Amino acid sequence: MATHGNLIAWKDVKAMLDACAPGWWHRDKKHRRWVYYSDIQTPFKLPLGKHGRRENPEIQPGHVKGLARHFGIYDCAKAFLKL
Repeated sequence: MATHGNLIAWKDVKAMLDACAPGWWHRDKKHRRWVYYSDIQTPFKLPLGKHGRRENPEIQPGHVKGLARHFGIYDCAKAFLKL
């Protein structure tokens, strides 16, 4: 179920990744932002949000938690973003 409160801005996710996953990178596709880190072969796919809001989309905390778990940086991300 989608929630509309407590969304996390992409700029905050980028700052968290810079601190917790140095060397990460991303590639924007049509509907998703593919985030890569280290030697992990499978990228994590974040939604780009509603049309017209793609420069700095707001992301649901569950997606950010999944990203952090996928990359093995959950403890750092939790402390950084107060998840």
